[in-house]
Amino acid sequence: MDDAVYRGAHVLQWHITHRCNLRCSHCYQTDYGRETTREELFGALDAYERFVRGRALAAQINLTGGEPLAHPDFFALAREIRRRGMALGVLSNGTLIGDAVAGRLADLDPRFVQISLDGTRRVHDAIRGEGSFDRAMYGVDALKRRGVRVNVSFTAQSLNYRSLVPLALQCRAHGVDKLWFDRVVIAKEEDVSALSLTTEQFRALVKTAGRLSRLGLVDCGRSLQFLGAKGTEVYRCGAGGELLILLADGGLMPCRRLPYVIGNIRDGEIEDIVSHSEIMRSLAAAPLPEGCRDCEHAARCRGGAKCVTCARTGDPFGKDVNCWL
Repeated sequence: MDDAVYRGAHVLQWHITHRCNLRCSHCYQTDYGRETTREELFGALDAYERFVRGRALAAQINLTGGEPLAHPDFFALAREIRRRGMALGVLSNGTLIGDAVAGRLADLDPRFVQISLDGTRRVHDAIRGEGSFDRAMYGVDALKRRGVRVNVSFTAQSLNYRSLVPLALQCRAHGVDKLWFDRVVIAKEEDVSALSLTTEQFRALVKTAGRLSRLGLVDCGRSLQFLGAKGTEVYRCGAGGELLILLADGGLMPCRRLPYVIGNIRDGEIEDIVSHSEIMRSLAAAPLPEGCRDCEHAARCRGGAKCVTCARTGDPFGKDVNCWL
């Protein structure tokens, strides 16, 4: 979701439904039944608009799920977001995007539509289900035919980290505007050792990605990836600052991949929830991890990916578990 954060904009990653037509092996979602009603959707939009106006911030709303296009009120909400002058992004698995849906998405003038692809057809289908790769690629092509900016997100894990090169070549052939990757974050403890990248695997992936970035095939702005791609702008975690997550049950989180729910918009104003959250303040003011203080990259990196480290150690404030320096 690298394009999700724009200078001067506050970003809301809004999980409008937990329903999904896929069951990906690395998914951290356990409840696939929760969905927000139309009344709840528009009430939540009002609440978020009050929050950003109160702080004099521009707003970027990224609609996701589950699979956001599975929600019957997706387009009604998206049109209202655009009518109110807020920027729109869509995070999708791509399998529900046919020609008609692509046309309706294009009419919304989104900043981007992000499609999740996890490698070659064989690897992707092993992770996300048989036939899902071809359906997602059809969605990519349908969007590109209508001039929509398409970003592809690759979730790197032990099952697929060797698939970045063929995926990058395929993305170029289909006119994808941007391919970026991040590490899998595993919520289920029993799956951590099976799916999480070892430091050696991650280092090999970063080295490969660095070569691809010099060819314009991969964006390397995420945590630690600058070590393989010199001169790139380093993505800094927005948790605790310019990023909020809104779940389908109204829960607010600083990051979907961190295990902290700071409150529920059905119980109060977003401003009050955020301003009184201790974890939000701690994330925003997090000091450099002790193991990073003498590193020449510390000022840019700030300790790496808090979510990955938290999932592996229980502590979001430690040094990135995959850093080899």
